[in-house]
Amino acid sequence: MPILTKPAFGPQTALVYVTVGALALAWTTVWYFTLATDPLPPVTRFLLVGLIATGVIFITLGFLLGPIGRAARQAELPPAEAIRHEADIQKAAAAAQPAAPPAPATPAAPVAVAPPAAAPAAPAVPPGAVLAQPNAR
Repeated sequence: MPILTKPAFGPQTALVYVTVGALALAWTTVWYFTLATDPLPPVTRFLLVGLIATGVIFITLGFLLGPIGRAARQAELPPAEAIRHEADIQKAAAAAQPAAPPAPATPAAPVAVAPPAAAPAAPAVPPGAVLAQPNAR
């Protein structure tokens, strides 16, 4: 079994955080400069400042999570001697596997297969004929 088959969580998570933060900042800025009235009501100002702060926090977390994830991956790696020992175990297991089984000395007798039965022919309708449908209204 390979050591650490799961990739590091940091790069993917960091990319999501930076993307969400940048989109929140961009659309909040677009809204503020295009649709907002000059004196903002308190509730609108609260939402505006909250969305801007959320965008900044997401971007900051994204930029910090990348290096943290890479450092965590390095910390999770086993010691170098354990990796060498695991590699030796894998080599020994691969060497101990038997070769492919030999082919049979005498070929097996062929099996007779019956040809497929022909399908019954469908009744022919003359060209241009109209089929009557019972109870058609």
